[in-house]
Amino acid sequence: MTRTILRSAMAAAIGIVVAFGLIWLAQYAGSEIAPAEYDPATGEILIPIGSTIALVVGWFIATFAGSWLAMRISGGTGAGWVVAGAVIGAALYTAIDFADTWWMMVLGVTVPLAAVWLAQRAASIIAE
Repeated sequence: MTRTILRSAMAAAIGIVVAFGLIWLAQYAGSEIAPAEYDPATGEILIPIGSTIALVVGWFIATFAGSWLAMRISGGTGAGWVVAGAVIGAALYTAIDFADTWWMMVLGVTVPLAAVWLAQRAASIIAE
């Protein structure tokens, strides 16, 4: 039993590192495609829609990849859901910290949940 718990914990940690690395790449790509602009009149940083789309796509890809990997390493589904929880927590923290709109917070929860559900289905198909 201890080996199983340790294996799941290591799988979750690896999945989280992979997911956050992919989110960082998506944010970097989004900022290269559509860089943020500073508005000196209002003092606000204006983030273009291209960067936002890249971030949401990154949430999906990162959660799917990190969760799928964690599920395959651990041999169960729990580690993948832990990865999704970490992505959701980071998305909500960032949305609240930057005072994002309510729909970004909703996407920050629903997109990773959809991705981990699909990752669970993909991992179970491969396991059969």
